[in-house]
Amino acid sequence: MQIFWVSGPVGKIHRINLTLKHLLISVFAFAFSLVLLGVFLQYMGFQMAIEYNPQLARQLGNVHTAVELENLNSFYRQKLTDIEKQIVIYQSKINELEVSNLKLSSLATPPILQKERPRPLSAGGPFITPSHSKVSPSLMNALQDSLQDMKHNNNYLDKISGYWKNQIAWLESLPAGYPIKEHISISSGFGKRLDPFKNSWSEHLGVDFQAPAGTSIIAAGDGVVTKATRDPVYGNLLLIDHGDGFQSRYAHASELLVSEGAKVQRGQAIARVGATGRATGPHLHYEVLREGKLIDPLSVLLGGVSAQ
Repeated sequence: MQIFWVSGPVGKIHRINLTLKHLLISVFAFAFSLVLLGVFLQYMGFQMAIEYNPQLARQLGNVHTAVELENLNSFYRQKLTDIEKQIVIYQSKINELEVSNLKLSSLATPPILQKERPRPLSAGGPFITPSHSKVSPSLMNALQDSLQDMKHNNNYLDKISGYWKNQIAWLESLPAGYPIKEHISISSGFGKRLDPFKNSWSEHLGVDFQAPAGTSIIAAGDGVVTKATRDPVYGNLLLIDHGDGFQSRYAHASELLVSEGAKVQRGQAIARVGATGRATGPHLHYEVLREGKLIDPLSVLLGGVSAQ
């Protein structure tokens, strides 16, 4: 591209060759000049703001004085200190819960099964307080350490919670509950007794709970019904397998409410008290088997009762 213009009294003609390169250089030079002018004006304006209104300058430029920065650091460090105190309290509560759980599980576990109850993972060693650098850590490092401590606490709490769930599931599966909710009265205990029919000494390998006819008989623990039948001696009979080598037997019922193969839960009504089979009156004859051997049901019941 060429540009011509005429100047002077004699009409002298001037000519300039304008190429694309020259045009681009001119545009960039003009834009750069505008940027420099903007930076200069902003700098001068900011300097004037600092001189006449420092607070406004700090707000516009996000500039803090050394004192303000120290106050801000102190504020965040105080918050971190509060978080660390809460973590210590959190750890203390976890320890208290663990101790309470051990006491509760001991109370809730029948004495005969104390040695067999699930136990937490073995652990030991000296207590050593986590070391911290003498140099004050940065806020970011301190925050990361606090978050890591909280993560460890949560993982430990999950582990304890899992142990508690296993403990509860184990106890619920054992025939450790009473087979009758109401009218708990033992008319005949486990061991030698005078037979009510022959009036001679015999072995009574169960416990007789005397109760009015129709009283609900409930499962002593979670399990599966493996037998629901009529027996000439036991009358209407239920047998529940609780796993871990335990079974419970319920005899003389007037009515069976569950059938073979049914899954039952502790406290669920499974039959009604009656006097079927070899019985002199309405009662529940209750037996507990361990590895196929009859044991005293009161030895696994939570809180024994004496015969009346």
